[in-house]
Amino acid sequence: MSMRDFWRIVREVIEESDVVIEVLDARMPHETRNRKAERMVKMYKKPLIMVVNKRDLIGAEVANNHRKSLSKVTKCIFISTKKNRGISSLKKEILKLKDRKPHYRRIRVGIIGYPNTGKSSLINAIAGKRKARVAAKPGFTRGVQWINAGDDIRLLDTPGVIPLGETNEVRQALMGVLDSSKIRDPMMVAKRIISLFLEQNKEALEKKYGIEVGEKSFNGIVREIGEVRHMLKKGGKIDLRRVYLVIINDWQKGELLLKD
Repeated sequence: MSMRDFWRIVREVIEESDVVIEVLDARMPHETRNRKAERMVKMYKKPLIMVVNKRDLIGAEVANNHRKSLSKVTKCIFISTKKNRGISSLKKEILKLKDRKPHYRRIRVGIIGYPNTGKSSLINAIAGKRKARVAAKPGFTRGVQWINAGDDIRLLDTPGVIPLGETNEVRQALMGVLDSSKIRDPMMVAKRIISLFLEQNKEALEKKYGIEVGEKSFNGIVREIGEVRHMLKKGGKIDLRRVYLVIINDWQKGELLLKD
C-alpha cells in the first residue's frame, strides 16, 4: 500500500468516525504521535482521545509528567492492554461522548496508530467477547472493517497502521518494528534509548545495569555497562556494538523499563 493510499484511508476513517483514538506508546508518547493525523482530526472537527498504551512499562512519575504534557493537547487516558488496566475508564470516556448524541445507536470509534503501539490489542480489549464484525459499507475502501463492541460502541479497524518513513531507522527500532540485527546504526538507537532514561528516570537505568550514571556522557555510560557486563574484545577493549545491541534488545523485549 502506497503512502498516498494509506492517507486516503485514514481520511475516510476520520470522516466516518464520531470520535478518533490515537494509540501511543507510554515510553515515548511524543515520538509516537502523528501530527498530520491529528491535524486531519481537527480539520474534520472530531473529538480526539490519545490512548497511551503500555502504562505497565513506566513509573508513576514518568506517567504523570506525560499526562500533564499530553493533556494540554487533548484528552488522554493511560492503559495497559497487557495487564487489562484502564480499559473501563476508556469505555466510560467513549460513552460520555455517545450520551451527548442521544440519536446515536452506537458511537463510531476510529482507531489509528503507529506499528507496535497496540492498536489491535486495544480493539480486542474494548470489544472483548462481544466482538462481532459488521458487513463492509458499500463504497468504502476494501479492507476497512467495522467491529461491533457490544450495543453501544462500533470500532473501525483499518487495514494496517500509520506507516513509518522507511528512512526513520531510530523510530522503527524504538517501536520494535525493526529487529536489532537489521539496524545499520545501532549507536544512534542506543543513544536515543539512553537519552530517554536520562530525561525521565536514570535510576531505572542504573538499577537495570548495576551502574552509576552521575554526570557521565552517553559514551561513558556505554563503557561502564560494557565493563560491568564483561563485554570485551580481545585486548580488553569494550565491545561497543555488543553493548548497543544489548541495550536495544532489552528495550524491545520490555526488559528495560522506565520505572524503578
